[in-house]
Amino acid sequence: WYQRRVLGMKLARLGTLTTRCSLLSTRHLPATPVTMVTRHLSTNSEYKVKGTSEFFEKQKDLNRPMSPHLTIYKPQLTSMLSISHRGSGILWAGLIYGGTLLTVLPGGFSHYIHLAEQIAPGAGVIVAIKSLLLLPLTYHSVNGFRHLAWDLGKGFKIAEVYKSGWSTVAVSVVLSLILAAVL
Repeated sequence: WYQRRVLGMKLARLGTLTTRCSLLSTRHLPATPVTMVTRHLSTNSEYKVKGTSEFFEKQKDLNRPMSPHLTIYKPQLTSMLSISHRGSGILWAGLIYGGTLLTVLPGGFSHYIHLAEQIAPGAGVIVAIKSLLLLPLTYHSVNGFRHLAWDLGKGFKIAEVYKSGWSTVAVSVVLSLILAAVL
């Protein structure tokens, strides 16, 4: 009877985190029925830590936000480059879709490029516009190589992160200017 009681207690403890269905599907149930306590884990906060409500009331009285927001952090190079990497990916995808749309419009893509060259006041403005359009591609590509280096476990020291970050920005700008002048 002792072994059954120990097994019953173990099953009762196990039952606090599982459902009856999963317990009944096991093959190791004792011959006599065991009363199981099943507690369903809830997504609402019925199991609060003591003092939690007082903490949130104090935060509300002090007019503090529920969780930290971007406005309380000082912008750093690493966070700005991370946000820029995501933004450049979105911008580049938008440029690809926009260029694809230009191919199905009357006259095709080359017609609109020729039209933009006629409207622009000079070659310098065209190179500037092209480099601005190419900057998301070059930045996203160069920063992608930086991320690949991180995947290899290289460049995690703070000095190296800042050096590679500024290098990424510089190479991206120079590369977009070169591509704009050549294309």
